Amino acid sequence: MKQELDLHRYLAEIDEKAMPLRALSDQIWEYAETQFEEFQSADALCTFLEKEGFTVERGAFDIKTAFTATFGSGSPKIGILGEFDALSGLNQEAGVVRKQSDHPEANGHGCGHNLLGVGSVAAALAVKKYLEDGFPGTVAYFGCPGEEGGSGKAYMARAGAFSELDCALTWHPSSLNMVYQNSSLANFQVQFTFHGISAHAAGSPEMGRSALDALELMNVGANFLREHMIEKARIHYAVTNTGGYSPNVVQNLAKAIYLVRAPRQDQALELLNRVKKIAEGAALMTETTVEHQMIKSCANMISNQVLEQAMFDSLTEIGTPGYTPEEYELTQRYAETAPKGADRGYMDAVQERLDPKNKRFLLEKKADPLYDFIVPYEPMHLVRVEAGSTDVGDVSWMCPTAQLYAATWAPGTPGHSWQVVSQGKSSHAHKGMLLAGKVIALTAMRLMQQPELLEQAKEEHTLVLQGQTYLPIPDEIHPVPLRTMS
Repeated sequence: MKQELDLHRYLAEIDEKAMPLRALSDQIWEYAETQFEEFQSADALCTFLEKEGFTVERGAFDIKTAFTATFGSGSPKIGILGEFDALSGLNQEAGVVRKQSDHPEANGHGCGHNLLGVGSVAAALAVKKYLEDGFPGTVAYFGCPGEEGGSGKAYMARAGAFSELDCALTWHPSSLNMVYQNSSLANFQVQFTFHGISAHAAGSPEMGRSALDALELMNVGANFLREHMIEKARIHYAVTNTGGYSPNVVQNLAKAIYLVRAPRQDQALELLNRVKKIAEGAALMTETTVEHQMIKSCANMISNQVLEQAMFDSLTEIGTPGYTPEEYELTQRYAETAPKGADRGYMDAVQERLDPKNKRFLLEKKADPLYDFIVPYEPMHLVRVEAGSTDVGDVSWMCPTAQLYAATWAPGTPGHSWQVVSQGKSSHAHKGMLLAGKVIALTAMRLMQQPELLEQAKEEHTLVLQGQTYLPIPDEIHPVPLRTMS
């Protein structure tokens, strides 16, 4: 019993630093920088960690906005992952319960990464306090840029960032408090560029070869392909260059970015190769040429039930924070703005429960104005594949990895929405952020004190990966800022 009390004592460090942590999160919310250009956000996090006594390496792994912050020495070495990038075009006033912005074209933290990065800092602070009492081990905070479409962790994994860790822990803002135990979709993001021949569209159209025609034919072909791919696969595209604004000119240039997803990396690669054939066919039909350039990829998430159970145990020990009547009232107002069908994630969590009591509990709680409870953890025999992707997947191929969800949003809040941005500086979001920090810290400290748990997690990791091969981003591909993708 004394050991447990000792571990909980170190969590007081998070409470003592709560005010500067909240301020740091709000500061990063204001910066709202997109992939691989998070210079102010990274600097703010690095400066904070340096002042707290961590050894900080800026510009780590040949990525300008990636960094590490370490404390301690020797084994076990536990990594804590932090993100801090925003999304383009999601600017929104904080605390306004309606869509409102003076700069709608600007960026916004529509996935809560301002909270994510700082919540992980909070965890690192508490583990550092524990290590200062002479316990063996190392805590390593990884500043991971470009999760939103950039797969920063995949580039870091290629450089060996996570290969020496005993495990990695992370979290993500959500409307729920639960331990993530699903897989994610692997993906490849590729830019296709068509080259044609310009001509006067009326005077000599026969002399032209339209790159735009080729791109449109490719898109049509990709749409027909959707009928003939596995159910969980996805194909998305964005046309980024149509060849200009003059309709009386045959366009000699057209570009699109394709994002191809599937449950496993090998499946995603197979599907991408089919998309490439469609592009080649479109070029052949229009007598144009096509080239493709990979932008990034990310791997599917490898679940680790040993770590997930340890993280869930920490979550239930700590419990959820208390909320004020004003916070319940505010989240109710946000919940009323949720679009139809926004509760799908919640219903998925209900369907995943095998215990009828847990199903009933979640259904009874569904209409609550704020999810101030913990979703029961039930280890799955078959891991469900989420429709989204995350570069945490690349980390999970390098070492055992576990992820927590913490409630920072009102029920029904859709991801990548103005509602997420608006709630990003709220008191209920801050409470969820600090809860996540405590859960990660307690889990890390317990793993350090019980190395047999780490060994069990490693054994599971090795077993699950048997017969599978990780496909890293090719060496010639480098991180690309969002504004250069045109």
